[in-house]
Amino acid sequence: MDSRYIVLALPVFALSILLEILLSARRPQLRYHLHDTLGSLSCGISQQVLLGFLSVGGFVVYQLVQQHASLFAISPSSPLAWVALLFLDDFCYYLYHRASHRVNFFWATHVVHHQSEEYNLSTALRQSGLTGLTSWLFYLPIALLGFPLLMWLTMHTFNILYQFWIHTRLISRLGPLEWIFNTPSHHRVHHGINPRYIDRNHAGIFILWDRLLGTFAAEDKEPVYGTVKPLASFDPIWANLSDWQRLWQMSKATSRLRDKIWVWLAPPEWRPADLGGPVTVPEIERTEQRKYDVTTPRPLNAYAVFVFVSALAGGIVFLQWNAGWPLWQRIAIAVELLWALWAWAAVVEERRGIWAIEIVRSLSLAPLGLLLPLSLKVAWLGFLVVQLAFLAAVAVPQQRAASLGK
Repeated sequence: MDSRYIVLALPVFALSILLEILLSARRPQLRYHLHDTLGSLSCGISQQVLLGFLSVGGFVVYQLVQQHASLFAISPSSPLAWVALLFLDDFCYYLYHRASHRVNFFWATHVVHHQSEEYNLSTALRQSGLTGLTSWLFYLPIALLGFPLLMWLTMHTFNILYQFWIHTRLISRLGPLEWIFNTPSHHRVHHGINPRYIDRNHAGIFILWDRLLGTFAAEDKEPVYGTVKPLASFDPIWANLSDWQRLWQMSKATSRLRDKIWVWLAPPEWRPADLGGPVTVPEIERTEQRKYDVTTPRPLNAYAVFVFVSALAGGIVFLQWNAGWPLWQRIAIAVELLWALWAWAAVVEERRGIWAIEIVRSLSLAPLGLLLPLSLKVAWLGFLVVQLAFLAAVAVPQQRAASLGK
């Protein structure tokens, strides 16, 4: 996926989410929740920040296959080639998506997208930062056929952008379109944790693949959203690592060597016999679900939003201009962005030691100003002053309250 297109699409994403928030305001069951929304958006930002580092290997392999082993020489000027690529890319996406739900190693790189217990347009932007490690494998057949890298990237980005609008509860059924295209109704099923909905509707654009290959399910009742084992955190870094920890612990705990290996290749519901055997997904109703949330004082929420918005702005600058930066500079800024995205969640969840960590993080931002042109150094200094002043205004009363509480 080309991050440049994502940056261009940001105004559309923002306006669409704002419109959905307004349309949902008088319907309590559809209302946006601040922490969940920030968590989903933070996962999306972290994915885009990491993508440039983790997808390079896949792009290189794709290019090598296309240039040295392709069966045909396909021209981007051919309209028929673009039509064929639309269906080929979507079918490869279906295979990747289905594998991501049936193989633990791939599921660990995809589970982030399903962890939100809400279902709205912000959920569409909740993506795993580690997908760049695995997804490219499923698109090598397209390279083998001879489609140039840029041509495929353009079509694949279109496929991903298409899927944004189907993450909504505001749109019901769409009549005859439901037979051919992936729609909000079909994709709501895909995000459900009700047993009859699990591992259904893997389509990107065309629901035809699910209908033909036996993975289709119609929405007969609104699903319960999330994952069978809830994440119970808004931390975007932990969201990306939690399932890897689960697999590692299971692999260590089981006694047989065969099971230690199979843990990584088995479907998510599988467990070794000595750890209790396969898990049966229980039935669940929307009224039974207890969604994770935290009650956070308003000053902490305000500070968290400030940190998130700062990271969002920094992320946009990073995606737009990082191509010409030296590697060490890209890594340094990426680390700061990911740290900030972790920090706001740690603040609202009131983790131990967070204010000391925030002081260190705030001070670590100062050297980044040296990388900026002179015209931006004053603005950066102003940002640092606001950051430190806001931190002091929030942290000091919190520390005082904690001391009195003891």
